[in-house]
Amino acid sequence: MDLNDLQQICGPLGLTPEKVKALMQDPQMQASLQHLSSMMEQAGITPGDLQGLRVSGTGECPEREAAAAGFDLEAEAAAYQPQPENDADRAFLAALKDWIVQSVSEIPAQDVCMLGIGYEATFGKDDSVCYTVWLSYNTAQTAAQNRARYGSEVWNQINWTDDCFRKLPDAPFAAWRLAQDFDEDHDGDEMITRIYDLAAAAVIELHAAQFTEQRFGRRIPVLIADLEFDPETAVRAVRVNGAECFDAQFLADCGF
Repeated sequence: MDLNDLQQICGPLGLTPEKVKALMQDPQMQASLQHLSSMMEQAGITPGDLQGLRVSGTGECPEREAAAAGFDLEAEAAAYQPQPENDADRAFLAALKDWIVQSVSEIPAQDVCMLGIGYEATFGKDDSVCYTVWLSYNTAQTAAQNRARYGSEVWNQINWTDDCFRKLPDAPFAAWRLAQDFDEDHDGDEMITRIYDLAAAAVIELHAAQFTEQRFGRRIPVLIADLEFDPETAVRAVRVNGAECFDAQFLADCGF
């Protein structure tokens, strides 16, 4: 799979050509692309077949909009109370908080306007699965450039200043997965939901301690999501940060 193929695939995701070129330099991404290329070849899929792909923030999604129909965001956000359920959750929650605070303290920019936490599973060179929880950030300068280019706020984290600034060390993450007996191949959706619930609980506690105010002198919203937005993305965002932090474009990206 060459650069042109990757641009065809990543174009619908909102990646600029510069971002695509940068991704091609990442050894882990190269291994993942080799695996993807092999699977596509076996299935008879070409990069051109994916040009109609739609991802959050890049177009309408009837399924997502149907899920949001009749959805009371304010009530759902008020009812959302993420909490650890056992000792393993509590240990992982503590590790998440420490990692978030440490990562934020290392951000070089001062005009940070948004933080993000997400999860993904990628393939290693030996086809092993690599589980990653990452922290991203956006700056006011990048946000202004994105608004000028796209005509509105860009919530897709791959367009932010750094879409994978720090990764959670594997030791506490692996220990939690083992204690919970999670198998990503069979428990993927449940595991991701629990990761995001615990990340939300961690950020709620950190906001209460004013962790971004201490670092940047102001409250910075934290988006907890991957590249695919849905109504639950909005519920987490509003509960963790407050509805005033998000505009109509974000709600539209989530299906409202």
